[in-house]
Amino acid sequence: GGGRAAGYTEAAGQAVMDAEEILIRVVLGRGDVSATVYTCDLSHEYVRINAEYRS
Repeated sequence: GGGRAAGYTEAAGQAVMDAEEILIRVVLGRGDVSATVYTCDLSHEYVRINAEYRS
């Protein structure tokens, strides 16, 4: 199931979200590869809706 990482703090999470770029690392164990992904579903409405709750 879900949950928070050990040692997570709201302040640390906010600092990451305030950054201009966010690095997301996924380890699949299938070699060294990298990619750049651009998203566009961060409209004001999307962020407002998702900011109203925490999971």
